[in-house]
Amino acid sequence: MERRLVTFDFSDHPQLFAALRMTAAREKTSQKAVVVEALTAYFSQKQETLAMLLAAEKSFGEWDNEEDRVYDSV
Repeated sequence: MERRLVTFDFSDHPQLFAALRMTAAREKTSQKAVVVEALTAYFSQKQETLAMLLAAEKSFGEWDNEEDRVYDSV
């Protein structure tokens, strides 16, 4: 697997950097582990939301037909 190095400058968000450092210290883990856990949770939630929206779109797509167009003008 190719290894990639990613760096971020938190100088404009010192409170986030402090929270990251304190969380890692409190949990006795690395800052990287905290960031990975946070990003995993963030993208997991985004994927759940996207899946729900796609399911809803599919359901409402069934109503998109000529017979139901009469209700669109009401």
